[in-house]
Amino acid sequence: MVSERKNQCAIISRTMKKNFFANNHGFTLLELMVSIAIIGILASLMYINIAGVRAKNRDAQRMIRVNEIAKALNIYNTSARLYPVYDGNITSADAVSLALETAGAISDVPVDPMNSGSYVFGYQSDGSDFTISFCLETDTIQGYAKGCGNTIKP
Repeated sequence: MVSERKNQCAIISRTMKKNFFANNHGFTLLELMVSIAIIGILASLMYINIAGVRAKNRDAQRMIRVNEIAKALNIYNTSARLYPVYDGNITSADAVSLALETAGAISDVPVDPMNSGSYVFGYQSDGSDFTISFCLETDTIQGYAKGCGNTIKP
C-alpha cells in the first residue's frame, strides 16, 4: 500500500512537471511590452529628478558667484571711493571685471554657470551704487524668485 501510494505520487509529480513546462515557453509579447513601458516610465522619472537637482545646483553656484562679485565691488569701493561705472553684462572680459582684477579686489571675476541666453550676470552702476541682476532656474533660494528680475545691491 505504501509503495502503491509512492508510485501514484511519482506519476502525479511527473505529470504536473510535464504540463507546467509544456505550456511555459517564454514571455508573451504583452508581458515584454508592459515591462519595457515600466522601465521607460522609471527612466523618465529619474531623468526629471536629476535635471531638477542640476538646476538647484546651478542656482546655488549662481548665488555664490554673485555674492563674490558683490564682495569684490565693496572691496573696490573702499579703496576707490566709488564703484566701476558700467552698464552691461559681466563676461570676465568687460570693464567691471578688468577694474576689479586690476585693483586686486578679485583674481578672476566669475560668470553665470550657464553663461548663455538670459542666464548671464547683468551689472549697472553710476559710481555711487550698483545693481547686479541675474536669473534663477528654480525657486529654492530663499528671498529670490524663479526667473529673471533678481538683483543684489550694496
